[in-house]
Amino acid sequence: MIGRIPLSRLMLREVDDDARNLAERVPCSPLTALLLKMRGISEDDPLEARAQLNPGLGDSMDRLDLGPVSSRAADLWRSLEGAERVVVYGDYDADGACATTLAMELALAAFREVRYFIPHRHREGYGVHEKVVRAIARNGCDLLIVVDCGTRDIAALRAAREADIPVIVFDHHSPGESLPEGALVVNPHAGGYPEAQTLCATGVLWTWARSEGIADPGWIDARTDLAAIATLADHVPLGRLNRSIVSRGMEAIRMSGRRGLVALMTEIGCRLEEVDEELLVMKVIPCLNAAGRLGLADISVDVLLGGQGMEDNVRELVRLNRKRQSLAGEILEEALPRVKEGSSLVLSDFSWPVGVLSGVASRICSETGVPVALASLSGDHVRGTLRVPQGVDALKVLEPLAPRLLSWGGHRFAAGFSVSRSEWAQVRDLMEEILLSASPSQETVQAIVFPPEMLTPEEVGFMNSLGPFGAGNPHPLFFFPAGGMEIRPLGRDGRHVKVLAERGEFLAFGGAALSDSIRNSRGWTFRPRINRWKGRSRVDFIMESIAVTEGAGKEGCGP
Repeated sequence: MIGRIPLSRLMLREVDDDARNLAERVPCSPLTALLLKMRGISEDDPLEARAQLNPGLGDSMDRLDLGPVSSRAADLWRSLEGAERVVVYGDYDADGACATTLAMELALAAFREVRYFIPHRHREGYGVHEKVVRAIARNGCDLLIVVDCGTRDIAALRAAREADIPVIVFDHHSPGESLPEGALVVNPHAGGYPEAQTLCATGVLWTWARSEGIADPGWIDARTDLAAIATLADHVPLGRLNRSIVSRGMEAIRMSGRRGLVALMTEIGCRLEEVDEELLVMKVIPCLNAAGRLGLADISVDVLLGGQGMEDNVRELVRLNRKRQSLAGEILEEALPRVKEGSSLVLSDFSWPVGVLSGVASRICSETGVPVALASLSGDHVRGTLRVPQGVDALKVLEPLAPRLLSWGGHRFAAGFSVSRSEWAQVRDLMEEILLSASPSQETVQAIVFPPEMLTPEEVGFMNSLGPFGAGNPHPLFFFPAGGMEIRPLGRDGRHVKVLAERGEFLAFGGAALSDSIRNSRGWTFRPRINRWKGRSRVDFIMESIAVTEGAGKEGCGP
């Protein structure tokens, strides 16, 4: 989706002598050196520049500290080797499915009998549920492994302690005032190295297993694919540690020994050699998420594990994702105009399927630049999702509402909540008041002025050494000033256009409705993307935001 950005918010940069000096010392291209400088790297610190260009996993792991419980959890794991009744309790999003898969594979290598349980999004909802723990206890359990939840589930895990079930929790959600008694909670937010606090749940489990020597390093490294997918799916910041995990994980996917991923990519028409962060985010992860949103997350886990019926499950993931896209489009068409016109920031409709609301809320927040909450009925309760832009903290929005909520949690930019139906009207009004008073930051966006014709595959390849790009490590943006141009249709459905300018061709996906705005703009930001086809490479220029004068239409979050 192409956004709009006031020209006053753009800080234009060019390759200068400082960048050239740094380029000579690293060495790298002057453009890459400028990108390093824009990330705060001084020309006097070529060692840090080299580390940013080559974020070695070993260096990051050497500094890693997951907190004081990590080694105790490893000791317990080893002491139970050969246990016959082990249960993995997971979550229904892509991070939860990947963490459940990784926990299953780790546990199957150490214990005799392992099974997993993931709650149904609509029937049970997020977190560890006491009634499920009591059912597990009745069937007998030697170890309960909880992933991507559990940190705040005090009562449910108290039931496990009362049944003498040892519990290890691998989570990344913010803890409350206390942790579950008797459980070993491996969560960097409960004490640990700051960079470890950027890990997703699968990342916590993967780094724990690697750093504590739970299995052979080569065996662990082959499963970086799960950590990479989950890291991108959960939009955690891509600092050096997460960048190295995603890079290593994408290599593992390209070489892939994971039958389920190969089958899924074949079904959606993708080739392993094409795998990059954009393909995973746009095509693979939505399919893995769709199972937990509209069906059972078990389907995603079974695909990732490569079990029986995998081919049928792959087709079901693709079908569910198409259904999700259709439902999300209908809700977006209804909700987006209401947010844009300022009628409300908290919207609910009890006919909306709860499972698709988080994606719609993310899209609305991205396009409008304002916080938004969407909610619907799930059983006897109202469940909602909250998405906020830069400068607003989702958890701090929910904190004052906590006494009225049945459950809540998440992280700075995204959170979920549950409230009784009788309380919803009052909670909705209070949340609306809080969101209206929130002040999203309008930070300056840096964009580079650089001749498009010099953005060759080789140059862009050097630049991509600073990737993978995503949350906390945005893709470099470039600026092209408007001038003479021709706008032509792109594709068959009439939604996209390509803009032909004197020094380049720019692809504007979803830009047909903005053709007049593009013609009247002061220019646009774009990002270069290497397009590989039949052994050849070219660079496509993808339009991100239209630069406008102040007050020229509603501002989005394209950058």
